[in-house]
Amino acid sequence: MKKLTAFLLCLALWAAACCGSLAESGEPSAEWTVMLYLCGSDLESGDFALATSNLRQIAKNVPPESVNLVVETGGAARWQADKDPGIAIAADRLQRWAYGKGGFVLVDEQKEACMSHADTLSGFIRWSAENYPAKKHMLILWDHGGGSCGGLLADENYDTIMPLYSLERALRDGGTHFDLLLTDACLMASLETCQAVAPYADYLAASEEIMAGDGTNYEAWFRYLCGRPDCTGRQLGKQICDLSQQYFVEKGDDTTTAIFTMSLIDLSKIGPVVEATEAFLRAAAGLAEAPDEFYRYARATYYVDNYELKEMCDLFDLTRRAEEGGIPAGVTHAVQDAIEEAVVCNLRSPYHSYSHGLSIWYNLSADSKTLDHFARCCKNPEQLAFLDAVSLNWEAPEWVYEKAERHPELSRLDYFVKPVASLSEDGTAAYMTLETGEISSVSVSYELMYKDPATGTQYTLGENGSILEEIDEEAGKIRYVMNFDGSWPTLAGVPLYMEMADDTENYALYNVTVRVNDFSYRHQLRIAQNYGTPGAEEKENGQDQEPRPEFELKGVWDGFDSHSGLPGRNVFSLKELTGMSLTLYRKVFSAEAGRVTDSVEAKKIQVTDGLQVVKAPLPKGQYLYRFVVRNVFGDRIHSGELKPVNWDGKNVSFPAEK
Repeated sequence: MKKLTAFLLCLALWAAACCGSLAESGEPSAEWTVMLYLCGSDLESGDFALATSNLRQIAKNVPPESVNLVVETGGAARWQADKDPGIAIAADRLQRWAYGKGGFVLVDEQKEACMSHADTLSGFIRWSAENYPAKKHMLILWDHGGGSCGGLLADENYDTIMPLYSLERALRDGGTHFDLLLTDACLMASLETCQAVAPYADYLAASEEIMAGDGTNYEAWFRYLCGRPDCTGRQLGKQICDLSQQYFVEKGDDTTTAIFTMSLIDLSKIGPVVEATEAFLRAAAGLAEAPDEFYRYARATYYVDNYELKEMCDLFDLTRRAEEGGIPAGVTHAVQDAIEEAVVCNLRSPYHSYSHGLSIWYNLSADSKTLDHFARCCKNPEQLAFLDAVSLNWEAPEWVYEKAERHPELSRLDYFVKPVASLSEDGTAAYMTLETGEISSVSVSYELMYKDPATGTQYTLGENGSILEEIDEEAGKIRYVMNFDGSWPTLAGVPLYMEMADDTENYALYNVTVRVNDFSYRHQLRIAQNYGTPGAEEKENGQDQEPRPEFELKGVWDGFDSHSGLPGRNVFSLKELTGMSLTLYRKVFSAEAGRVTDSVEAKKIQVTDGLQVVKAPLPKGQYLYRFVVRNVFGDRIHSGELKPVNWDGKNVSFPAEK
């Protein structure tokens, strides 16, 4: 009996140490309970163990009794925290941990369940609030993110992702109102996310862009919370934004700092943003029946500041550009004013100088399946009515037109692009003109390929945006001239396959497939081609007064996850990769399939401080080319069959067609 009594006493003491307590008044004695919902996914099971890295950062601080931190782990095929910080996390069940003076203590286990399901998240919230009561609450959703349509929390054990409507249900069923919600995931600082979580939280801290794998500087902001448990959700959210940006700057991570965004949004002020945005989209949809008017609008907004998923674009910048596209200033200013009221902290970077902290899902060429899914994630009837008006084969749900006016549908035939390629009489230049679609074309580039004379294998070098414009006075048309001089961007002497990821007024961003050391998957080397001058807003902010070099290496990125389709979070600067090897590849192009079908190793190089992309002459021989036109909807249209271009080491010539 004495042993049993002693055991029960120890158990009671352990429970009191792990769980929050109530003051005599019945009010919680703890100031904060932080709930970390850690869906490990391939971010943890892969080469870099990113969840473990963030747990290690947390463990550098010891919280006072007034701060509770509880963690739920799951969603990964394996965990790598057993050695440092010394947590034996199981992959075959859900586990709940409390962090305090004794480190991470396992306090509860549940059978394996999908962390992308609403019931799993709501169960963790209810359990945390009941066992760790506090005056203020914070929820961290940690994992992949895919924006408003892609969702977040990709459980690799179940191959599922949580959509926004499931997140909303989880928060509703969780029964706890949060002072601060942090999405430590990519692309989630969106209007649609805010609408889903606004009833259940005061502030949202999130990123419009990719959230780098190191996350939100857990060591620094958790130290702040431990030292200032009296802080508000607003104060803590601003610290998370500031300290995260500071972390990457001090680390010298020029890759992340070049594209970094982070914002804190006051969710109580999202209502006016929604109302003003609905009026804006109603005005934009009203232009659809007039080709010239909608073209003017679509062209004006084509270069809106967007992110790794191009369907996510900055809402403020969209409306700002739309003023040049025929939308009344009163309509656009209402959106901008509401955003400035709602976004209390907006951190941005040189390559996102037009970002204002809140994005919106905006895709003029989405297919019906994508739009059907988005319609379940979107609460805005005017947004869906707009997408209905500009889409080819999709109709918005019936409930939309109970609340919004149906607009005349845009006719895509009015925007049909037909490029025609031709040669100069002396065979020294290749031209392209547009037989139809001049009003809807936005950019022109050319694609270059070559055939290995020994094997007959055809490789592609990708796209190049170097095009000259001339006026063909006789035809009364613009003539686009292929500005090819026999040179191409190279790295360590290897011509690079340049896959255009983004094209703006000021720069183009390319991805080049590489393998870092012998990691289990390939990465994307990111290269910026600068057009010489910074944007107007960059000048206003005192950024980049001097022209940038033509090509800049912007580090290495994971690319898109092959299972979830969501953007990866591993981002490395060249400084971090110094001394490591990069394997470069050539891309095999199949004329029959009309696409790249294989990659062949080209060369392995070592990363050094002096590594840079330079334009250098290509080997002599015959190459193949075709023009590529992008229209206002983001579609790529080719000029037809591949045509030959000869390079003899000094001169370029274009053989006449037989």
